[in-house]
Amino acid sequence: MLLVKLTSMFSLEFLHILILGGLILVIANYLLNLKVFRFPLLTELVHPPPHVSVLIPARNEELRLPLCISTISSNNYSNMEILVLDDHSTDGTAALVQHCAKGDPRIRLLSGKPLPDGWTGKAWACQQLAAEAKGEYLLFVDADTRFSDITISQSVSLAHEQKADLLSLWPYLESFSWSEQLVIPFVHLFILLYMPHWARGHIRCLGAANGQFLLFRRDSYDKIKGHDSVRSHLVEDIAIARNMRQAGFKVLNLDGTNPGHSVALVRCRMYTRFPEVWEGFTKNLYPSFDGNFPAFLLFQAFQILVFLVPFLLLFTGHGTPLVRTEVAVIIALRFSLAHRFRQSYLGALFHPFGQILVLAISLNSWLQSLRGRLPWKGRHYQHR
Repeated sequence: MLLVKLTSMFSLEFLHILILGGLILVIANYLLNLKVFRFPLLTELVHPPPHVSVLIPARNEELRLPLCISTISSNNYSNMEILVLDDHSTDGTAALVQHCAKGDPRIRLLSGKPLPDGWTGKAWACQQLAAEAKGEYLLFVDADTRFSDITISQSVSLAHEQKADLLSLWPYLESFSWSEQLVIPFVHLFILLYMPHWARGHIRCLGAANGQFLLFRRDSYDKIKGHDSVRSHLVEDIAIARNMRQAGFKVLNLDGTNPGHSVALVRCRMYTRFPEVWEGFTKNLYPSFDGNFPAFLLFQAFQILVFLVPFLLLFTGHGTPLVRTEVAVIIALRFSLAHRFRQSYLGALFHPFGQILVLAISLNSWLQSLRGRLPWKGRHYQHR
């Protein structure tokens, strides 16, 4: 009996060593990331302004596209074109773009060609847009994004000043429904707690970017063969950033929430209902690991151990002072992220429920990958 009790105590002590070690690692990484993640607003802009092609792939985006186009066209950047590719929409997307183009000659509608074998819809749409673009910089944005009037001028000037080959902004992610408030904050949690943006070098797996705002230097984009290099990848934004990093190009990930100011540089409401949240994250979570199942499994185990086990211990009557301290640290970390990146405080408070939901979506993402039935925008894909 004594031996069993001693073994149990040793196991719990070892468990807490792992949990506390994991928390120390992610907090240290978070603090280091904050130093390099802030967008430095510039007082001097690049002159003359280089020609920028703003490229918007759109599939059934009639409701979301108007704000995206209007906030781009009202930007204070003078030298740009705005190309929108209608990817076989069944709603009024094409008619909407044509109407917008009547009042702004910089706007042009492209009709998507049939999807070739071996391509995902998003990568193929982006490749077609790039082929038509004339700019020195290519700015890919999603149809559900909106911008402040200084976003493009500031981003292009910063990319020019920093000699960045790819600059990606991470938007203020709006969330209103319960599922959005539980799950959406994990985007910033993943990108800031786990990815070392402060680390230099060309290690491919450390590359990351956000497809909602990708600003490429055109010649660098062409050197890696653009979206052709990620034609079959379902998480093409992260994959292309990894290709850029591996090729030795400079990739910058910066904060688009614009803390301390009333208006974010970029804002986006990714999803509006639980089925959309489930489908969207199902499409992304397993494919973002490039089919590396051991890495995927290790990451899920780390999340469970560090960010879920303390709550399970607390809720099952093992609420020792150490367990309560671990829970308090996690909640404090979540509230710090919520405050810094305009996230839901409710999502931070109910962290364990959001974590369980994210783990369930991750499991579904892996299962659908095995089935070759990853869904997105009315199509189903195999993860290659």
